Amino acid sequence: MVPTSDALLAQIEQTLASLPLSGTPDELYAPMRYILALGGKRFRPLLTVLSGGLFGAAPEAVLHAAAAVEAFHNFTLMHDDIMDQAPLRRGKPTVHMAWDTPTAILAGDGMLVKCYEILLDAVPAAMLPEVLAAFNRCALEVVEGQQLDMNFEAQGQVAEAAYLEMIRLKTAVLVGFALWIGARLAGASPAQAAQLRQAGEQMGLGFQLYDDYLDTFGDPALTGKQPGGDILANKKTWLLIYTQAHLPATAQAELAQWLAVADSAQGSAKVAAVSALMRQAGADEACRTLSERYYAEGLALLQTLGTQAAYRQAIEQLAARLMRRQS
Repeated sequence: MVPTSDALLAQIEQTLASLPLSGTPDELYAPMRYILALGGKRFRPLLTVLSGGLFGAAPEAVLHAAAAVEAFHNFTLMHDDIMDQAPLRRGKPTVHMAWDTPTAILAGDGMLVKCYEILLDAVPAAMLPEVLAAFNRCALEVVEGQQLDMNFEAQGQVAEAAYLEMIRLKTAVLVGFALWIGARLAGASPAQAAQLRQAGEQMGLGFQLYDDYLDTFGDPALTGKQPGGDILANKKTWLLIYTQAHLPATAQAELAQWLAVADSAQGSAKVAAVSALMRQAGADEACRTLSERYYAEGLALLQTLGTQAAYRQAIEQLAARLMRRQS
């Protein structure tokens, strides 16, 4: 029987709270504890626990590996917030605002090292070379994706394929790794775990495209975010790339004019105008369609894996909630 999501989340939170994130000077460790205490969906560690269960492992057998996945995710958020100059994370001051930027950089660096310490304790010695190699590959790909995202800010045009590769690296590979490590520690064969990682990457692409959609077309009363944040920042999202490729020439000129607007007083008008042009190009529906396609491809890869059908259904249900969320 699969434990409920609430029961698994409680175990994950307990494990995260027990991580060895104390020491001297406390100014280094307090930010690590702070960002983990901010919460979040925790869907990555949930996927690790569920993928372990898919191959017969009890949650306790993979909880610390799941905690390493979540700690790594929060390390990336700590540094991403600095690069994005974000003031808030989950409604609370970001680490660099609550402390300062140098402290946030160092705390992020320390948190990455802690991820390795957690894995060293969580993984059997015989599997350590394989797991650490997979983790290194994942971590480097996430950093590569973040650099590509930054590169795009200075580019006038970004190809759709380039954007999809960027979000695969920045977002989807960690979803794939979360599923891979749980399955591999539970005894899945390398081929089975690789297929599960691929399923996670496909679903991760679907999740990120849906995030892009929600940023512009989600209900702000439900998302809790200012609508059109990506538009205000002129981010090269899939929606914008598609719109630039599918608008008629006359509308292209209007789009270019609005993208050149930097006056914050015209922010609401800019969001309204650009989102209307996106709808005119059909980018909103196309984004939802592509998101659903990647999600379906991930589910199809999942269907033949594992020995515990109830855990497969639990993964599918979690993925479905992420694809139907409003925030």
